Amino acid sequence: MEYHTYEKLRGLRRALYQCPEKSGEERETMELLKDFIKNHTSLTIIDREGWFYAVHEEEGAKESIGFRADMDAVTGEDGSLFHGCGHDGHSAVLAGLCLLTEGKSLGKNVYFIFQPAEETGQGGEMCSRLLTEKGIDRIYGFHNLPGYPLGKVVLRKGTFACASKGLILRFKGRQSHAAYPEQGVNPAWLIGELICRIPGFTKQPEMKGMVLATIVEVKVGEESFGISPGDGKLALTLRAERLSDLERLNECILSFAKEKAEEQGIGLQYDFQDEFPDTVNDPLIVEECRKTLEEKGICCVEAEMPFRWSEDFGWYLKRAAGMFFGVGAGEDCPGLHTAGYEFPDQVMETALAAFEILI
Repeated sequence: MEYHTYEKLRGLRRALYQCPEKSGEERETMELLKDFIKNHTSLTIIDREGWFYAVHEEEGAKESIGFRADMDAVTGEDGSLFHGCGHDGHSAVLAGLCLLTEGKSLGKNVYFIFQPAEETGQGGEMCSRLLTEKGIDRIYGFHNLPGYPLGKVVLRKGTFACASKGLILRFKGRQSHAAYPEQGVNPAWLIGELICRIPGFTKQPEMKGMVLATIVEVKVGEESFGISPGDGKLALTLRAERLSDLERLNECILSFAKEKAEEQGIGLQYDFQDEFPDTVNDPLIVEECRKTLEEKGICCVEAEMPFRWSEDFGWYLKRAAGMFFGVGAGEDCPGLHTAGYEFPDQVMETALAAFEILI
């Protein structure tokens, strides 16, 4: 990458870093990116509701490929938004790829997808529909990875990132005086029993990979010592290497909760949030890409285990062949979503080179 191009991208990345925006509300972010692409390329920019893509089209092209970057920020410990996951860097890299394709004959159509709302899982589900709409044959995306050597490409065959969902269960019993709890129905006992059963649900022999349930909120009543409460809430994050195992865990928890709630005369309502599929790479494509990247001098390493975090790029891989990979952000780089994290600009050079090779 030429020095002046690198400096342009560093400037763009820093501008994006200064305007972190909530998932689904990335308005200023999109304007910065669109202005950059308009000022430096002749690509066609297509606005969609809440997101956009740029496209390089060639007459008679028989192949279409796509590249995706996310744009949203995360919430810090103090409640303010910041780019604690590096999506500013991901978007800057994709904008850089737009620059590198300018004026070139590639023999194919290339779609550059700038996606909102990755942190909630909603953006990928929405934007991935473009693959079907445009007949996109392959799709690529990447994430920076603190803890891995700076600039090394991290590949994995099969599951790269786990499936997950938020499960919220709300219980409605009946309040009574704390001195006469038998006159009411306190859901605390059901919630406690359910919590004790969950570890067993994750260890069933039918599970084919890692399965995890994390308790994120438990609430029953309040500090009112004369009342036996009637309302309760349990919120869980369910996570699994395979989407089928995630659904099996989800069904076990709901079946148990429904059965016990009915026995005890407790009402039960539940809903889901932040649903992510598993992000699964085709082993043949990963091997093909590894050989191609290494032939061009890019060092690749294999991740031994799936990453426990989730990534809504999985929605794209449900619609088209492709690959999601990582680029090391440095072994001493602060972790994602931590207060000390900021996307290392050095990652851009490797990520952009890998994207250019994959075209």
